[in-house]
This record gives sequence, C-alpha cells and structure tokens, in this order.
Amino acid sequence: MQPVDYWIVGLYLVVLAVIGIVLARKASQSSEHYFLGGRALPWWALGASGMASNLDVAGTMTLVALIYLYGLHGFFIELRGGVVLPIAVFLAFMGKWHRRSAVMTTAEWMLLRFGDGLQGKAARFTAALTYLAITVAMTVYFFTAGGRFLAEFLPFTPFQCTVGIALVAFGYTLIGGLYGVVWTDVFQAGIIGGAAVYVAVIAARQITPELLAAWPGNRLNDFVPHWHVDGLGAYSNFGWFLCVWALKGITEGLGGSAGSAYMAQRYYAARSDAECQKLGMLWTVLFAVRWPLVLGFAILAVKLGIDASDAATIESIVPTVLNSAFFPPGVRGLMIAALLAAAMSTFDSTINAGASYLVQDIYGPLRPRATQREVIWAGYLGSAAIVALGLTIAVVANTSLLSVWVNIVMLLFPAFLVPFALRWYWARFNGAGFAVGIAAGFLAAWLSRWFPTVAANEALQFVFVAGSSLAASLAATFAADPVPESVLRNFHARVRPFGWWPRAWRAGSEDEHRCDGWRVAAALIWQLLTFLIPMGAVLGRWPEVLVMGVVWIALFTHLVRSLPRS
Repeated sequence: MQPVDYWIVGLYLVVLAVIGIVLARKASQSSEHYFLGGRALPWWALGASGMASNLDVAGTMTLVALIYLYGLHGFFIELRGGVVLPIAVFLAFMGKWHRRSAVMTTAEWMLLRFGDGLQGKAARFTAALTYLAITVAMTVYFFTAGGRFLAEFLPFTPFQCTVGIALVAFGYTLIGGLYGVVWTDVFQAGIIGGAAVYVAVIAARQITPELLAAWPGNRLNDFVPHWHVDGLGAYSNFGWFLCVWALKGITEGLGGSAGSAYMAQRYYAARSDAECQKLGMLWTVLFAVRWPLVLGFAILAVKLGIDASDAATIESIVPTVLNSAFFPPGVRGLMIAALLAAAMSTFDSTINAGASYLVQDIYGPLRPRATQREVIWAGYLGSAAIVALGLTIAVVANTSLLSVWVNIVMLLFPAFLVPFALRWYWARFNGAGFAVGIAAGFLAAWLSRWFPTVAANEALQFVFVAGSSLAASLAATFAADPVPESVLRNFHARVRPFGWWPRAWRAGSEDEHRCDGWRVAAALIWQLLTFLIPMGAVLGRWPEVLVMGVVWIALFTHLVRSLPRS
C-alpha cells in the first residue's frame, strides 16, 4: 500500500467514529432507541443497512473461491447460506409478521406466542441462548477473515489486525446503538457499491476465449444448475445437494430466524407493513452487488494466473488480486476501505442484535426494575462480552474460513430451523416443543461428528440434525400441555399468520394469505434473477440476460402492485 491508500482507509475509519459519536445521545434515550432506533428509522436506511450487514469480507473471500473453482455453480452452492434466501420470505410476509408482533427481540416474542408461564419462559431463554450462539459463531467467522485479510496489506500480524477491527467496530457500535449501526451501514453501502462496479467493469473487459479456457470453473458457468456434475467428489449428485440447500434457506425464512439476529431486528424496527416490503425489495436489489464483485475477483484471479490448489491459496485470492496492477494506488485504498466496510457493517449489526438478547432476555428478567440507564450500560457490557468471547475463540481455533462457514450453516443453523418454523404455523405447538426441539438439534449437531458417513456429507448432516430436532419437537409438544387459548387468540389477532389455526380465527385474512403465498413464490424467483442478471452481464451472456431481464420486470411489477396500502 502507498501513503494515499493509508490516508483513504484512515479517513474511512474517522467517518465511522464521527457518525457513532454524533448519534450517541440519541441512542442512549432508552433500550428501544438503542436496539431498534426508536422504531423511527426510514425504510430505505434499514434496507441499505441490511444489504451492508449481509455483505461481509469473510463471505466475499469464500464466494470468490467457490466461483473460481465452480463458476456459476458456486452461486448455486451458496443457496446453503450466501445467497440469503430468507430475504425473499421476509419481503413477502415474514417481515410484516415481525413488525406486527411489536416486540424488541425474537426471544421476547416467545412470551407473546407461548405465554408468560414456565413454557413461555423456557422458550424465551432457549431462543436467547440460540441467538447468542449464532452471534458468537458469526463473530468468530468475521474475525478469522478480517484479520487475515488486513494482514496482507498492513505491517501487522493477523491477530493484531483482528483486535484492531474488533476495537473500531465495537467502539462506534457501543456508543451509537442501532442508530449508529444503520447510518454507518448506509455510508458503507455506498462504498461497497462503488467498489463492486469498479471490479465488475474491469473484469468484464478481461473476458476472452483464452481466459475462459484457463478458468477451472468455466465448464460450470451455466445459469441452470446441473443435476449431476462429474469431478465434484461428494457433490457429484449436485441436484440432491441443491434441493437440500434450497430447503434449508427457505426454511430459515419461513421460521423467521434467517440465520442471524439482525435481519429480524430490521423488521422489528420498521414503521409499517408497506415499509417492510419496501425495505426487503431494496435490500435485495442492493445486495445484488455482491455477485458481480465476487465474480469479478474470480475472473481477475484467472487473468493473473493464480493457482488456487490449496486452502491457503484459495483464501489469499482477494488480497493477491488487490495487490495487482488492476488496482493502482488510491483505487487500492478505496477497495480495501470497501472490503473493510463489508467486514465492519456485518460485525456491528451482529454485535448490536446479539447484545439485545443478552440484555432484554437474560439480564432483563433478572433485573425487572432496572432503570433505562442501567439497561443501556448492560448493553455496553453485553457487547463487550460477545466481542471478547468471539475474539478468543477465533484466535484459539485458527481454522480455515470454509471450514468455519460450513460448520455454521450446515450444523449450527439446522439445529433450530424446525422449532423456529413450527411456532408460526401450528397452533398446537408449545414452548416445551420449542425448547426441547432446539436442545435436541444442538445435541444431534454435536453427535454427528461421531458418525463419519454423516460428517462427510452436508446433505446427510442437515437431514440428521433437522430430523432429530423435528422428532424431539413433536414428542415434547404432545407430552406437554397446549398453550392457553387466550394466549393463542391474542397472538393470532395481532400477527394474523396463516397455517394450522382455527378456521374462525383466519376469517377475513384469506385474501391476504393467498396474496402472501403468490408473493413469496414471486419473490424467491425475483431474488435469484436479481443476483444472476449482473453476473450474466459481466460474462457478456446477453441472450440469457435479456430473457432473465424480461422475467425480472414482470415479477418486479407484480411485487410493486402487491404492496400493502397501509
């Protein structure tokens, strides 16, 4: 890096600090202001923040490796997590269901659904611990990638860079709350978008028959996934894995977990049903910049002749490309700032959302008479504890990014998918079924390590873990008392979900539910096309881009026309 690059990165960090300081007073008014922005943030800011939160440097490095090795099929592999299919489900109906719940966290939501008795409290505590586990796991992933990435450009070790990232992001997240998180994310989304356009344009100009011939993943550069792919080892039966990955992603959305605490948080903070759909659509469109960005890095890696033959080389693709002549001084600094923004924006959202569960659902019940000042300070300390634990595990584990990611999405997430989904759609489901189902899922995830056949196959892992969770959920549900009817009536009247609820309760909502069903189908296809079209443009595949574009416009029109009137 040249002096101008250091100045650019330094200026970026100063802007983050200033935004956090400016918004500190606003965030400290109450816990609702600190964790939900007072439910007064505009939908477009929440949408931009969501995009920035989903686009992290760890995921970028992993996706570049997949696209380099498997072409566009790397995109389909990431239906398991990186494509973030829950966005479409939240856009369609799950977002408005969260907003209508009028709670601050999903763990608090359990009291609305299961009551404030023993079962409701058990479900709340279990949900809080689940989200804290997700938060810590994701911070480990972010720290692992961020430290290694920055160490390629700065005269520091990966550990020192990891600590630096943690302190900076922790600082402005701590004082600014969700206000600071959202408005820094809006700023960072602009930087990320500009970087993606630059990389995509440079990469598109490198496409030649010779480059395509040298690209390991070019044989799989198809917009329709293959059912069987030779040479992929355990993934040769690609269609089977694709179905499992898609099922997992859609189930995350149907359960409202989305594999993170911050997605639901954005919708809890929204102001109306219409704004929930608007922010979901903007989130999707802005998040599309991820795909030409990672595709561009993969193409430039091929152009530079990088041989990604081992894990260490795969993880160094992005730093190696950034150090090339494609990124002159100044531009390189902007690119590093953009990828640092990707790391910071995901980290800050994860920490703020995770701390809300620690404060509202674990500390709060222990100190029901705590003052707002005490609650805010508990949020500060909770954020610090999450950062410290994640940092410690990241340093001690010292494993590959891909290994961390696969363990998170194929072992940790399936452990809670089924109970999270059943809570919305099945009236008989109770707090005991929720708590026991999640506990069984985590136990199954741990036990799967002891079965080599299961551990070696992602699809079998998912079926084993999710199946164990389902069986335990059903057994515990029927073994325990049902939720009191008064609690269920209150929940259904407020949220109005579809599913296995008494017909009389659903009267008057049939048209809305029918529209929700069509909307989620349209949203899922629209989301995939939103991501694939810019990738096709980079590759110069204009006939396919034209066909996908026509379908995209038709689906977009349908989604806009179906916006709630409220």
